[in-house]
Amino acid sequence: PDFDRIRKGDSAATEDAIRLLWYVANEEARSRRSGDRRVEDRLSPRVITLAPSGNLNNVDLEGAGLVVYTGSTGVDVTGYRAPGADGDVILILVTGSGIITHKDQSASSDAGNRIVSQGGANINVATNKALMLTYQNSRWREMKWA
Repeated sequence: PDFDRIRKGDSAATEDAIRLLWYVANEEARSRRSGDRRVEDRLSPRVITLAPSGNLNNVDLEGAGLVVYTGSTGVDVTGYRAPGADGDVILILVTGSGIITHKDQSASSDAGNRIVSQGGANINVATNKALMLTYQNSRWREMKWA
């Protein structure tokens, strides 16, 4: 805003300054609401259920934080579509009888969608077992606790 013009009583300059303040206040509030929704999504994640009959590359999670595999066929998964930002976490649960094998660094998925295991080997997830992955540095990375 042109403060000299505002001090002199120029109504157009005053109106421009008020519009700018209104815009900034609304953008800040929109950003805060967006952050609140992001936290809410992480605390109560969307669930996606899959029963694939063939191998999967670049799986689209559609924003889900929990992936439940219910099929009876064992399949290979080479990657999940990259999220919008680092730090996203997905929990993969197998309730079906098929073993879900997550391929380590498979070129069948796009580079940013690939899975990196801590041991450099494929990760097999059997019935009633789970796997947690976090997205860091353009890869889904296996989470293990010491």
